[in-house]
Amino acid sequence: MAVVPPRQVAVLSVANYDEVFQVGGRAAGEAVLESLRNMAVTLGVDPGYMRAMDERTLLLRLDELPREEFLAAIQGMAVRTRSLTAPTFPDLMLKIRVGAMSERALRSLVNDAAHDLVAYMNHLDLPAAFLAADELDIWQRMGSTGVDIISHEQLKYYDSFTGMLTIERFFDLLQYAMDDPHLSENMTILYFDIDDFKSYNRAFSHEDGDDLLLFVANQIKEVFSADVTAHISIDRFAVLTSSPDIVSKCAKIHAATRAFRLSFAPEVKCGIYRLSSESVTPYVALDCAKLACESIKGRYDKAYCCFGEDHRDHLFVRRYVAHHAERAVTDGWIRTFAQPVIDTRTSELCGFEALARWDDPERGLLSPAMFIPTLEDARLIHGLDICVVDTVCRHLSECRAQGLSYVPASINLSRLDFDLCDILGVISKLCDRWGIPHELLAIEITESAMQEESNLRVEIERFRAAGFEVWMDDFGCGYSSLNLLKDYEFDVLKVDMEFLRDMETNVRSGKILVSVLEMARSLGIRTLVEGVETKAQHDFLLEAGCDMMQGYLFGKPRPLELGL
Repeated sequence: MAVVPPRQVAVLSVANYDEVFQVGGRAAGEAVLESLRNMAVTLGVDPGYMRAMDERTLLLRLDELPREEFLAAIQGMAVRTRSLTAPTFPDLMLKIRVGAMSERALRSLVNDAAHDLVAYMNHLDLPAAFLAADELDIWQRMGSTGVDIISHEQLKYYDSFTGMLTIERFFDLLQYAMDDPHLSENMTILYFDIDDFKSYNRAFSHEDGDDLLLFVANQIKEVFSADVTAHISIDRFAVLTSSPDIVSKCAKIHAATRAFRLSFAPEVKCGIYRLSSESVTPYVALDCAKLACESIKGRYDKAYCCFGEDHRDHLFVRRYVAHHAERAVTDGWIRTFAQPVIDTRTSELCGFEALARWDDPERGLLSPAMFIPTLEDARLIHGLDICVVDTVCRHLSECRAQGLSYVPASINLSRLDFDLCDILGVISKLCDRWGIPHELLAIEITESAMQEESNLRVEIERFRAAGFEVWMDDFGCGYSSLNLLKDYEFDVLKVDMEFLRDMETNVRSGKILVSVLEMARSLGIRTLVEGVETKAQHDFLLEAGCDMMQGYLFGKPRPLELGL
């Protein structure tokens, strides 16, 4: 990419390149680009100032042309490309996008602005567009020659990857619809999510994942062509529609996506929320559709779900949790429970896992499955995790001061803790405050968190250098477990309880578990298997050489103040 934007830039892109490629292969595509080069040369463009951005797009630097010739060249390209055909295929009409950007309109790197401009033109099916800033002469002279004049604000409305609206623009239009009673009474919000998209990326490649994303985006745009569609995050999309046949359209997208790759059969789930007078803000309205979608993730018997009363109650609790998070910490609603960890060889207590519980004065004990994801979504989870660390340190300090027996503790950290604060610095200060040696605390990080956060490698090294143990939690629940062992240093592997659940009926589960334990031992990593509930499971793990065990066989989580 260029660091300093040229004063004048044009872009020529073949919108129907895929059709050209299917008809004549790569040679035909290259011939089309060569035709575009020749056309530009006849209009005064120096061939030395042309380069291919990708297989379908040419970038032309035109800063050597005087202003009048530059405008004439853009207008000439817009006219000539309308009648271009593919070389050797005269019946194949080309769809060429002619874009231009001037000095005052360029406020980003050239390639980024060019890609955004092409995506914008493809989305609105514009053959030619000029990206202008406040240049009134451009607006006046180009607007009547078949060249659309756009501003940076318009360009920002569209996501350059999918050609869909951005989430910001979607919320603007949603607010507009909600402010108009005649519009909102027939409007429905759809929230699409590619189920387990991370697994698809891991099973194939990120390039394959991009292909799937574009396929789903194009399906949504095609099926809901008359409606507002947006790309709201990596694998999630939103639609604002007044269509009366939503279910059949969702089913069509679901079926097409499953057929995209038969060896994997990707699932697209859809949450449906009809706008109502209770939809206070666009964010709450979209959250309702999202909640309905999340309720069917992982299920293969449902492709869509409408927001209902159960979701409404769930949403109310989520909003309650987010609004009362700070008070829950300061007023002592967050309690720390402890579940014992047993040394397999001696059957003696060797540690405990600290678990957060929300004991609400009005609602009683809230499920961690409710408040932890909610606090993560609201980016408030670090307050809860720090509260648990403080409670554990105070407990260990009191035990030491009173001469009582005590064992080390392990504490779960969210992946967001590392973004929201200097979590190592905070925990170190709490240890210093309560006089707790770092070796008495182990930090548990889930396998899924390490797959998402590239900076965790540095943070893990910092924790271990400061004397804390770092454990990988839920080992074996994802696709990248072995890669993580190759790339990260851990003190303990906590093996996912799913290996134990069907071990008695699935011989392969037991064999895999034994292999995992042997592998960890060869790497010098201690092992802990959670979910142990029966004597038979205990005996199996003892024979297999597991170091530690945890589960209801040894004790359920109980308030830390009551002891282990």
